[in-house]
Amino acid sequence: MELTTLQKINNLIKDLPDYLAEELLEYIEYLVYKFHKDEDLSDEQKRVILRGLEDIKYSRSHLNEITETE
Repeated sequence: MELTTLQKINNLIKDLPDYLAEELLEYIEYLVYKFHKDEDLSDEQKRVILRGLEDIKYSRSHLNEITETE
């Protein structure tokens, strides 16, 4: 992360009241957890997730016919 970005974040945090700074801390901890959790995914799983995010962004849908055999 660029130093200027960290400085901007730090300056904004200084203006927060304590209770909001605590909420921000929890959110940052969640983002770090989420980032490291994704490291356990295979390249194929990451590719599928990225494709899904693009599908959502561009309102694409994929219809799969589900067939049941009895």
